[in-house]
Amino acid sequence: MKANDKFTEKALLFGLLFMAIVPLSVSGQFSVAHRLEYQLGNLPDVEPESRTSMYNQLNLSYSHQNLTAGVRAEFFKTEPAGRQYSKFQQKYMYYQGEQFEIRLGNFYETLGRGLLLRSYEIPGVVYEDLGSRQRYGFYKDVEGVSLRYFNSFIQAKILYGRPLDLLSPPKFSSQVRRPNLVQGGEVNIQVLPAFSPGILFLRQDMQSRINEYGGMNASGYFDSGTQYYVEYVQEKGNGNEFLRFGKTNRHAFYASVSQVFSRVSFSLELKDYNAFTLNFNDPPSLIREHAPTLLNRATHTVDTRNERGFQLESIVNIGSLNTATFNVSAAENQTFTDDKLFYEFFADLNLYFSERTQFKPFIDFSQDEVISVKNRFTTGFSIEQQLFNLWSGYFNLELQQFERTYSSAPELDHGATNALTGLSVSRAPDLTVGMTVEVSNDPLETNTLLDFDEYNFAAWPGFFVNYQVNQDHMVQVFYGKRRGGNACSGGICYEVLPFKGLEVRINSIL
Repeated sequence: MKANDKFTEKALLFGLLFMAIVPLSVSGQFSVAHRLEYQLGNLPDVEPESRTSMYNQLNLSYSHQNLTAGVRAEFFKTEPAGRQYSKFQQKYMYYQGEQFEIRLGNFYETLGRGLLLRSYEIPGVVYEDLGSRQRYGFYKDVEGVSLRYFNSFIQAKILYGRPLDLLSPPKFSSQVRRPNLVQGGEVNIQVLPAFSPGILFLRQDMQSRINEYGGMNASGYFDSGTQYYVEYVQEKGNGNEFLRFGKTNRHAFYASVSQVFSRVSFSLELKDYNAFTLNFNDPPSLIREHAPTLLNRATHTVDTRNERGFQLESIVNIGSLNTATFNVSAAENQTFTDDKLFYEFFADLNLYFSERTQFKPFIDFSQDEVISVKNRFTTGFSIEQQLFNLWSGYFNLELQQFERTYSSAPELDHGATNALTGLSVSRAPDLTVGMTVEVSNDPLETNTLLDFDEYNFAAWPGFFVNYQVNQDHMVQVFYGKRRGGNACSGGICYEVLPFKGLEVRINSIL
């Protein structure tokens, strides 16, 4: 029997199972969520220009009282056929009691702040792997079993399963995509509102190589408006000493404190990570995630092999719903040759000139020696204006200049400029039509790094239409060129491949 026939047979069996479950109770709820992405195009300057691909994600779930069960299937069709796949990627069943929860199959779990383990999903993002050119859902789950117990005094969770390696595309087997077996948990006790201590533990088994990790955390809040959180974890044994910072210990440390006043709030975060890349953890980055595209693409990537730093942020209420935000962050990475520094100073305003006009200017200055960038200055603004009836307009403009240096080849040092603008018109609540244009003379984008007589500009024009057909169906269309690079959402950063062509997305919920 062919692979596609086997998949069809499995799909039929699951369909029959759901059809059998649904009639058990008229009070149960059966839901279907479907996402389709069709592309006609390719990477710029890559043949064929009119490459076609189609990605589908189908989510089926059934809920009855405290029980939820579901399945996720993903399909990818393209040429050559060897890149295609049709797979059940998730199967799960959850039971939620008054003081406990049981989860079987695929689930998401985080221990502490993610220093040991963090699984997640970034909704709406479809990731494309450059090597295989396969596209798939952007999530990192755990396949196994999870138990939780909670009351007013204690919260406990334990888990056993295999985390997904997000960067391994579906062409690989489950053994390759889920190479680690983890067993762990967390227990927190509510002693006082100002003090809630906890312990964390995790055992990693990868091809019979076992590593064990442990740690502790504490959190609390005060009536004055102060909140804090602190967590420290490290590897057990292998020459690691308890609570010792430095390059000789495999450890991760995170702490935060925040204070809220009537018109001003402050937050301070600290980090110290060393030799703590576990493939299934994701410690806090302590780097502000920006909405402006140029700043978002320039977000510093945290290196859990060795990085320490801080982030300080303040939000000021300047009256009439207007706010000002100030953010400072810095990090140091110790390499074999020298120390690499990152720092960033950011400020923005959120101003309402009237009930119909919102204006948001920003300014940013940063340096990131890890990627050889210095003196990076970024500024811009966005303005949203209500026009008439249900219509509104949006316009944004961003400008960025920086220097790129090469210590081993200083003759290649150069400056570069990026610029972006966008204009859109919306009719609430269903229609948005707009365009974006981005230009750059970055030699790495224009392929002129070795020929400084030609500082060419590359351009990425794009047009888009978003239409909310009804509360259950959304259609998004893009045509043009989209620049690739780093993108960050929900505290997770990933690489987006450039694209030139037509893209259609359809989201449906039934």
